[in-house]
This record gives sequence, structure tokens and C-alpha cells, in this order.
Amino acid sequence: MPDQSLLAAELLVYQGTMVPDDGDATTSTKEYKITVLRDRGDDGGVLYWTIRENGRGELSWIEQFGVSRWIDGNGFNLQSSRTSLANPLILFNSENHTSLIPLALFQIADGGKINMDTVWKQGGLSYRVTEREQMNGKSFWRVLGFNSFGTKRTVWVSADGVINRLEERVTVGQGERHTLEYRLVKREVVSDEACDKTIAAFAEFTSLRDQLELDLPSKEVVWDDEQLKLLRAQSDKLIEIAKTTTLADLSLIAKKDVQSQNGRRGGVASLTTRAMGKVVTTPGFELYRGSGFDEASLKGKITILHFWDYKDSPLTPPYGQVGYLDFLSRKYADKGLQVAGVVVRPELEDPTLRTRVRASTRKFASFMNLSYPVLADVQGYISELGDPRRAGAKLPLFVVLDKSGKVVHYKVGFYEVDRQVGLRALHDIVKEQLE
Repeated sequence: MPDQSLLAAELLVYQGTMVPDDGDATTSTKEYKITVLRDRGDDGGVLYWTIRENGRGELSWIEQFGVSRWIDGNGFNLQSSRTSLANPLILFNSENHTSLIPLALFQIADGGKINMDTVWKQGGLSYRVTEREQMNGKSFWRVLGFNSFGTKRTVWVSADGVINRLEERVTVGQGERHTLEYRLVKREVVSDEACDKTIAAFAEFTSLRDQLELDLPSKEVVWDDEQLKLLRAQSDKLIEIAKTTTLADLSLIAKKDVQSQNGRRGGVASLTTRAMGKVVTTPGFELYRGSGFDEASLKGKITILHFWDYKDSPLTPPYGQVGYLDFLSRKYADKGLQVAGVVVRPELEDPTLRTRVRASTRKFASFMNLSYPVLADVQGYISELGDPRRAGAKLPLFVVLDKSGKVVHYKVGFYEVDRQVGLRALHDIVKEQLE
């Protein structure tokens, strides 16, 4: 007969932090909370988890839940991958880098399978059970996860395999070392009714995520029109089915996100309408890198103005899609197309900071080997065209001018990428204007 304590569904709540080894921990600490429904049956176990973050960035709500099996072929598991939502991820924004940090699952093995000197490998680490240790009057197995560089993880595990505490060494950005930790702060049995309702809610949330056809995990999620339409149709249903479950808070966040992005799209649509047909003549740009651009050239050629921050750090893909833009520039430069990057950063408002911005811009442009010139919007001309940030949207902004200097295309955000031509929508507009 299986141990009934193992078969009972349980609620596990963890509190976690990610703290830098150097620097001001007060301003640099990341906090997070994980809520887990641990369901156990004769044929294995499943973890239904949600995660909330505080400080140093936050993933979209659509990435803050998941379903993970906690028993693999040999009974051991400490899975953590940056490439899937099979385990929780946290977002960590440092000064020079944005990172996805995977968290180890909360169950190592089925009860009774962990013993002194048990060893196994998972991912890039080897694990060994080293000793029994007393914590708060309870006994736990101490497990070390290590590689050729030394110990990376230390885990304290209960007799039934539930992780009570985890400490891990994490390096992000340019060698910035941190200590990541989480601790079990609550553990209680869940009724069959509550368990079934939570599992049903997770099924609905997971089905919706599949229908959205997202490329996850992602450091930023922006809905297109079809996705927003689906979310609008489903958001109230999510709230209803998630009531009294661990997904209740996320269902409300999802609703607010849909409303926010709807409003943002309406604002951007209004900006687009107002921008179309405007003639760009003397924007007052300053040349920061490259050559071959003057304001007189805004007439007589087809021009793409790419408004973005052009910062050398943190470097975050897809880098404003400048690589695809440079490809387009090189392809049609001898046919009458000119491309200009336009730096838009708050520091430009202070003349004493422009030297620093110029250096950062040049460093980025050199890193990306850009062939087109990069200018600085020192007079805030983006406001004349319509600054999407005022509508709550984010850069980049792509503006296409015809040969008379008139705006014929205004695009906020990233284009879909075509494997053959790159930014197909932009490519087709340029090709049409050049004909």
C-alpha cells in the first residue's frame, strides 16, 4: 500500500530572494513568492505552480504559472532550464544585462528513495546526499549539486522529497555573482475538492497559453490583434474558474493587462492616424555615428527613421531589430533608400550628458557593425511625429518617408521576422515606394 501522506495533495508556499554578493543589497535584491499545489498519485507526481516577483523586473503573467512532473525515470529530479516553462523562471534586470533565471523544482524524489550517499546527474550538475541535518527541530537530507568548478547548489530535503530550503550560486551579466535562495514557509493538506478545482483552472490557463501560440519564455510579451481578441473573450472566464484557487490573483492581473494593452493600442492607432501624411523637414538631429546624412536628404530619397535608445548596455535581443534594418539598408542603398537610426533617450535633454550618450551609441553601433548613420534626437522631434511612449507603448518606432519627406508608414514595436527577407512588412513598403 502506498503511503497515504504521500498521496495527499498539499499546498506549498515558498519565499525567495536573489541578492548580489557585491553592491547595495537594499536596492539590488530580487524577491519572489512561489505557490505550489503538490499532487501525488500512484503513477507519479505533479506540481502546479505560480510565481510572483518583486524588484528587478517581472515576467508577463502568462509566464507566471506552469505544470511540472516531479518524478522522472529514476525518481530524481531537480530540473531547471532557461528554455522552457517546465520550471519557474524569474526575470532579473541588472545595470548591464537582462537575464532569465531558472528555479529548481520543489521536489527531488519520491519518499523513501533518498538515502545517505545517493548520487545522480541532472542537467549540468552532479548531486550527492551528504548528511542528515537538523533545522528547527526537524531532520532533513542535505544535498550538494556541483560541477567541475565546485558546489553550485545546496538543498535541504524532507524525507518525502519536498525541498525545504535551497541556496544557489548564480552569475549574470558580466560576471555579476548573486546568491539565490528560497525557503518553504507554509505546507498544508488540500482537500480533494480544492485540488480538483485548482487542476481544472490550470488546464484552462494552459490551454489558453497554447492557443496564443507564443514563443516562450520571453523577456517581454506584447499581444497582437488576434491574441488580444482571444484574451478579451477569455478573461472573464479565467477570473470565474480561478476563484479560490492559486491562480485567482493571476486571473485579475490578466484582465488588467488586456485592458491596458487595449488602451495602448487605441493610443498608438490614434498616433498613427495623426502621423500619416506629415512632412518631415528640419528635425534638428545631431550626427552621432557614421556619415552621409543631412536634413536636405529627407527629400529625394525613401527614408527609414528608426527611433530607439541605441544603448550599448544592457544588450537585450532583438536589439531593436537593427540587424534586419541594416540588411535592408545594404540591400537597397544604391536604389534610393537611406536608413537613419535616431537615438531617443532621456539623457539627451541634459547637454552635459550627451557625450556619454554619444559614446554609448557609438559602442553599440560598432558592436552591431551598422552601415547606416545614427543620429540623436536632441530637440525631441519624436514628439512632433507622435511619441508612442506617451500612449504607454515602447520603442522602437519605425517611420518611412516618401521622396517628398511625407510619412507613409508609422510602426510601433517589432515586426514579425521572415526567414527569407527579414522584416517583410517593412521590406514590402520600401520596395513599393522605390518602384
